Amino acid sequence: MADVSFTAASIKPGKGAQTQEVRWGGTVTPGLVVYQAADGDYEAADCETSVLTAAAVGMALTGGANGQWGVIQTGGELITSAHLSLASPVYILSVSGAICPAADLANNDYITIIGVAKSTTSLELCIKASGVQAAGIV
Repeated sequence: MADVSFTAASIKPGKGAQTQEVRWGGTVTPGLVVYQAADGDYEAADCETSVLTAAAVGMALTGGANGQWGVIQTGGELITSAHLSLASPVYILSVSGAICPAADLANNDYITIIGVAKSTTSLELCIKASGVQAAGIV
């Protein structure tokens, strides 16, 4: 299965969306999964670098550059144009801010569940950073 990609203009909060205003610690575009860096700013997450960068807390609803303010969604339904697989969970990917199905995870990736597809265009965010590093899945 292919990685999940979003069209920035198609990302919008759905039913029960929980949002939060944040300050960007780097360039972020809508649809990227983000984590809170040690300095308190929010940056694109990835599953390979460290437990910290894999500890996703939300998905960017707005974009911006380093030092600018933006909005993330931390829970509830996220509406998108992506082609999701119904009832399938998605995880953070090694590519900064991207998400993928379980089949795309690799050895030594830190496992973070981002959510479960409610339909082909709706993702229920239920972010859980496990801190567990994958082994023997390739």
